Amino acid sequence: MTTADDCGEIATLVARMEHLVERMRAQNRQFVTDASHELGTPLAGLRLRLEEARMHPGQTDLDDLVRHALREVDRIQAIIGDMLMLARLDAGSPEPLLAIDVADLVREEVGERPHVLPIHLDLEEGLIVGGVSGTLARLLGNLLDNAERHGRSAVRVSVLSEDGEVLVLVDDDGLGVPPQERERVFNHFARTDSARGRDHGGSGLGLPIALAIAEAHSGTLTAQESDMGGARFVLRLPLLYVDAMTSEVA
Repeated sequence: MTTADDCGEIATLVARMEHLVERMRAQNRQFVTDASHELGTPLAGLRLRLEEARMHPGQTDLDDLVRHALREVDRIQAIIGDMLMLARLDAGSPEPLLAIDVADLVREEVGERPHVLPIHLDLEEGLIVGGVSGTLARLLGNLLDNAERHGRSAVRVSVLSEDGEVLVLVDDDGLGVPPQERERVFNHFARTDSARGRDHGGSGLGLPIALAIAEAHSGTLTAQESDMGGARFVLRLPLLYVDAMTSEVA
């Protein structure tokens, strides 16, 4: 028999579910709005330059116009690519999780990128996590892009273990992220201050993608203050114990 208390609990649960659904709908609407703005801005600028060139062909520097157009096209492609990446992460990955040595992953990713700033490494060896190598490399690459974009003179990547977890710390010596912005910085297309704005490049989805990858690997990603004076992003992943014969995560 259903009691009055049972009915009250069911009504409360239904209300909470309705609130959750509405919140998700609102977030989706906001994402579409933000994405439309981010894509519309470079398209509008590109259209304006092309229309001016058509109206005043004799006053147009063709090389400058092409450089500007390619820069805006690159930005649009980056945003679309990152949106597709988020969609794939939301859908879940069918790829098997393999044993990954985090220090090796860091060295490989740092070694393959052109260094905007010197990157110093402090790596504890032999720490293994379960994951998709290419996806975790994308996470680390996004954090390094962010650190190099906002650092003044150097970046540091540290790998260590703590309480059954592997920690990856990415530090820079820039202006940092204010405490009140350390959660919002992971929102889609979030902008904080002018030092972390559109003029410094990026699609506005690098950190949200990094967070989504961390969560897909049962990890966390947070922003903190660095002892270098700038921002510190802390990735935590479960330390893995694997079958040494197969290297595959059960």
